Amino acid sequence: MKLIAFRALQGDSFLLQSGDTNILVDAGMPNTFGQISAALSGRSLTAVFISHVDYDHLGALFNLIKEAPILVKHSVFYMNTPHLATEYQGEEVGFKHGDSLQELLIKCNKSFQPLSKGRILDFKDIEIEVLWPTPSINEELYKNWNSSKILEENQYTYLKRQQNNGDIINKSSLVLLLSYKDNSILFLGDSHPETICKSLMDKGYSNTSPLKLDLLKLSHHGSKHNTSIELLRLIRCDNFYISTNGGKYGHPDKELIELIQSYAVESKKIINVYLNYDIEIDIKEKCTIELTMLKFKNQNELEFI
Repeated sequence: MKLIAFRALQGDSFLLQSGDTNILVDAGMPNTFGQISAALSGRSLTAVFISHVDYDHLGALFNLIKEAPILVKHSVFYMNTPHLATEYQGEEVGFKHGDSLQELLIKCNKSFQPLSKGRILDFKDIEIEVLWPTPSINEELYKNWNSSKILEENQYTYLKRQQNNGDIINKSSLVLLLSYKDNSILFLGDSHPETICKSLMDKGYSNTSPLKLDLLKLSHHGSKHNTSIELLRLIRCDNFYISTNGGKYGHPDKELIELIQSYAVESKKIINVYLNYDIEIDIKEKCTIELTMLKFKNQNELEFI
């Protein structure tokens, strides 16, 4: 199985390919469209997972549906959203103007399904288990949705959202555990660490019996607010992935990188930190401790056998 991490600016977009199975996990910013199209080479996506409705996770989706229908001809879309506007200007996410994504999918006769904790999906040799959100969190998302509001970054700042523990959009982000043969990958979207911890502990994982992974896609592009030492101790993994170009919000945060370094020292193991942009120098310059246990790799494609 091949994993491709697209250069989605400050966003997320991953393609998983095995045989004739092609699974997209998030769609990144609009610039990601060309990369996705090139990687597929005319083949249809089997499934599209949208972790949550932040613009940097779905910006290219409308292009895929409208401009390259062959790429989504046989796709099933998995997402949790009552309404989502398709028209955007700059980096706005509009909920008032334009058709909703849901309406667009209906118009194009596309199948779409909500997801909640406990659902298991099989795609031949790839299995995906939904670890989060719970049905009650989805209910909270729907109740708090304001379909007439326009979210602009200069009105509702990134920092304000990060400091707001009640941020239901990120709180409801999909957490997906992918299994392929003997390999396991955990996609965290922009989820909160306490919710991931709860989900893992509900499945019986603990500090003494952690979840073994081959790759962990860190939450929220390496934000200091979305990873905790408690979470890392519930997981045994030597390979972390951070998706960001380092611009806009300065991700990954130095606190997150230094946390991983401390965890690596505690675990007495070298940790590979994979990046989809060449930002290793920038990361090291902003950290105040030596990152002796971290090995950075600017690598967009990974193979799992």
